[in-house]
Amino acid sequence: MSERDDTRDPRDRPPDPAGTRPKHDPEALVPATSEPLVPAAVDTTAVDEDLGADTAEGGGSADLLPERIAAAGAPAPSERSDDHAPHAPRFQFLFGALVTLGIAALATVVIIAARGPQDAGPAGPAWSEWHPASDGSSAPEQIAQHVGREYRLSSGDQLVLVTGGALEVAGTQLTIALRKPANQGGDISLVDGKGVLYRLCGLGPKCSINKGKPSAARKLLLHREALELALYTFRYTDADHVVAVLPPGRPKNKPNKVLDPNEALFFRRGDVEAELDHPVTSTLTRTTPLPTTFNSSPDAGLVERLTDPRIFQFSLSPGNLENRAYLVLQPFANQTQ
Repeated sequence: MSERDDTRDPRDRPPDPAGTRPKHDPEALVPATSEPLVPAAVDTTAVDEDLGADTAEGGGSADLLPERIAAAGAPAPSERSDDHAPHAPRFQFLFGALVTLGIAALATVVIIAARGPQDAGPAGPAWSEWHPASDGSSAPEQIAQHVGREYRLSSGDQLVLVTGGALEVAGTQLTIALRKPANQGGDISLVDGKGVLYRLCGLGPKCSINKGKPSAARKLLLHREALELALYTFRYTDADHVVAVLPPGRPKNKPNKVLDPNEALFFRRGDVEAELDHPVTSTLTRTTPLPTTFNSSPDAGLVERLTDPRIFQFSLSPGNLENRAYLVLQPFANQTQ
């Protein structure tokens, strides 16, 4: 290998044999302007304490401090600080509406809690499997048809025909007048409120039962039917009292003689209030007994207890100068039906 020849002209050498020379001129990277660069943000609220002291001693002025310069890219502050956002009224309205809905929902919850679980929804079994189609003036007639078809003689025939409606006779309004027995003072009191009248007719003479054999059990079965009519009426209508007129009875010593109709059962709502709080099948058996099976029925004792104090002898007394009549009710001695 020959020795390195350094006698060549330096201009003949390659411009940058080692590749260390910059490819760009460093001076070209410097901005052309000669103004000093301003930092992005200058803290103008703080002054160096030493600098301030030196300026004061030298007679300098604080005006030598640089002026406040806004940060680069920061928007200028609004001149009116009390301007509202353009959508503020809309948001305020929506907020108020939400608050109102919240208060209404809370009030609904409080009302439901105050009424109790029975108003909040069907929390328990229905009071009865059947109910009238409406609670208007036609409800008593619907109740009469439904209950009447449930009571049968041993032969399978319906026990009595039942009709129901307002407390009136031939379009004349009836007002109940209760007469106490003489040993209880004999006072007469009028009964206020809305009443319903049911008529039980056996389709025999004077509406007597023209089939089967009269018996005490059959009479109690009629009392049970009157009780069931009253329960349905109080449950599904706004009636205050119920009167059920029974078929006429027969004297014990003259079984072939038919008496005039004069027996009725009278119920007030308060008389059976407890029975209205639970299903009707808790009071009366689901299967209606026959006259021959009533005495062995599980509800026979309850029927006697609820109906015996509410058996009355009735009579009609027309008003003197009024377009109404009085339905007079007084304690009645039981007779065989």
